[in-house]
Amino acid sequence: MKKRTGFIIAMWLPFAVVTADDVKPVAPAHSSNGPVVQKVGDDNAIKRLFDEMWAKLRSYGPKLNTSAVHDNATVVAGIRGAESTSSQLKPYWKGDRTGDPAYAQEVTAYNIAQSLAESGEVVKAAAAFEEFLKNHPKSVFTPNARFGLGLAYSAADQKEKGVSAFEGLIRDFPTHPLSMDAKRVNEALQKPQ
Repeated sequence: MKKRTGFIIAMWLPFAVVTADDVKPVAPAHSSNGPVVQKVGDDNAIKRLFDEMWAKLRSYGPKLNTSAVHDNATVVAGIRGAESTSSQLKPYWKGDRTGDPAYAQEVTAYNIAQSLAESGEVVKAAAAFEEFLKNHPKSVFTPNARFGLGLAYSAADQKEKGVSAFEGLIRDFPTHPLSMDAKRVNEALQKPQ
């Protein structure tokens, strides 16, 4: 029992030691009596919200690796006793568009805009999302692109354009999963700073 107690104390000791270097002095407010309370700016909260929304947008984005679209793979499946034929079976999945060059181009355009945003080039990302929406108006990724456009404009200090993009997403795609997030970001953007 004594060994365990010593082990537990040894494990918690580094966390319990606080030096004078760890304590940051705070300039006193009007009163020197009692503790001083300071409000921390909301800039970090907005940045965290934006980081969370970019991650969410990435998770809803297309998963197609366009470089592997034209690779052909042969898969053999069979049942014992089944007749063998010399023709090659080419199975497909209903709704699978990975072999469609137009779809591959659409996914590539979206991924470029997303990559620009993730690398911090938000002005270029906003332009890329605008271009995507212009060239692919009926895309299944339109809500994602509008959300990305709103985030990119907001991050580029063009709050009015960002709010407008979010409002368009909320209006045109009210049941899309990103619609609730667009409302949340819009509320945060419209709070007085």
